[in-house]
Amino acid sequence: MYSNKASVNILTSLLVAHGVKHVVVCPGSRNSPLVHNFYVCPDLQCFPVTDERSAGFYALGMAIATDGPVAICVTSGTALLNVAPAVAEASYQHRRLIVISADRPQAWIDQLDGQTMPQVNAFGVFVSKCVNLPEVNDDESRWLCNRLINEAFVSSVKCGGKPVHINVPISEPLFGFNVLELPKERKIEYIVPDNSIDEIEINHFLNSKRPIIVIGQMRYDSELSGMIDKIRKNYVVLCEPLAYDGGATWFDKMYDTVSADDSYAPDYILYTGDTVVSKLLKRYIRSISCTDVCMVSEDGEIHDVTMRMNRLVACSAKDILKAILKHKSIAAERSFYELWNNETEKCRSEILPISSKDILKETARLFEVELEKRPKTHHVHYANSSSVRYGCLFSNRYIYVNRGINGIEGSLSTAAGYSMMVQSRTFIVIGDLSFFYDSNALWNKNLNGNLRILLLNNGCGGIFSKLKGLENSPSRDDCVAASHETSAEGLCKSYGIDYMSASDIDDVKACLPVLFDKESDVPILLEVKEMKNF
Repeated sequence: MYSNKASVNILTSLLVAHGVKHVVVCPGSRNSPLVHNFYVCPDLQCFPVTDERSAGFYALGMAIATDGPVAICVTSGTALLNVAPAVAEASYQHRRLIVISADRPQAWIDQLDGQTMPQVNAFGVFVSKCVNLPEVNDDESRWLCNRLINEAFVSSVKCGGKPVHINVPISEPLFGFNVLELPKERKIEYIVPDNSIDEIEINHFLNSKRPIIVIGQMRYDSELSGMIDKIRKNYVVLCEPLAYDGGATWFDKMYDTVSADDSYAPDYILYTGDTVVSKLLKRYIRSISCTDVCMVSEDGEIHDVTMRMNRLVACSAKDILKAILKHKSIAAERSFYELWNNETEKCRSEILPISSKDILKETARLFEVELEKRPKTHHVHYANSSSVRYGCLFSNRYIYVNRGINGIEGSLSTAAGYSMMVQSRTFIVIGDLSFFYDSNALWNKNLNGNLRILLLNNGCGGIFSKLKGLENSPSRDDCVAASHETSAEGLCKSYGIDYMSASDIDDVKACLPVLFDKESDVPILLEVKEMKNF
């Protein structure tokens, strides 16, 4: 029988999955659920050592002899600190010590309770990763626990091998041992291609019948855009204009259709790039039952967007896509590809040509219509919140947007800085809160006439009106959505910016060509006002 602590059982299962066979165990009560599990697990061999400082070096010697990972388990408090000399030595010798420390619940740290101290990050630079496991009580905390342990093991093999620290808070009661067997846990394989990706991951992709490629934000690369165009002729690719110079796949409009029909469900997902804007796309790839999920990460870090990844390939998006294109044989079901492609084309025909009664949304659509008439040398930035969602809806070329953290601050400054480094037109489509928050971007004598600003001003954070349930709060408009009646005209006059305004679609249609084509030595701003607050 195993412990009734779920986090302890998940850890035990993954120790075995990641090849740990030997565990040095030290005495204590808080770590007794861990020690019990390691002792009764047939795939682990325990070696009791009373003194933690000595135990750390015992584990190091075993790691040197076996050239593999060795775990050491200690109780809470200063017991952990006594392992530090061995951890430091293992760090410089590139040995994979897996330090497992039991801990008190977070609520009791530094509250004058016995054997409690801050244990997380106790080893500083001498470990490549320190993770603090949650006490598992639902599906999300179970996923987090699994993911953190996998992250620790993946980190332990990087840079030629390094120690890692897994901290395990355990609440009382401690001595329940009534679980019949360990859970079957997801193991994330860490793959570092030596010379060729083909034999490592491409066979998984080529052997799948219903593969889907999801591409998140990436820096602009014309070669990569061309590769994506070629791949989209044979495979389902879900992406946004943050990824490449070829438009979106309008997934938000497709969601109701594809999520309700198993015919659209993939048997393999390849995810590369960084974030995607669409929450519905993330919801979809987290909900499907597909269990073969490969994440491609150039930095080799785990970003488990799907919550289902089982392989991590440390390479660039370009490398993995090149490897796919080298193979001309396609095992994927053509009917699956055509099902997705037909739905994509249907959404395209229903979105791009059709006008909206919402003046700001229609302005964004008309902006992109005008942009398509202009050279590809124009550069387009979008701010966050509603603005980038308009960009993802209407843009048919690569767009720049700060989606690392997704904050509203700095979008105007980023576009302004970009404009100083290029000669051609640089556009920024931005909402009112983002604009006024970052208006000091215009307080700069280096700006010139190639910066063009399209300000969509509805007098508040418009995206908050789309959050279901928030309408029931009396604080929404004034405090959450920051309702205001501010115009950019005065700011533009102060900073020497050429200003135009529009309050209906006819005005917008008249002003947009000026925004695009007027020659100017100073930036030009078009403010489109939704009249409810003006």
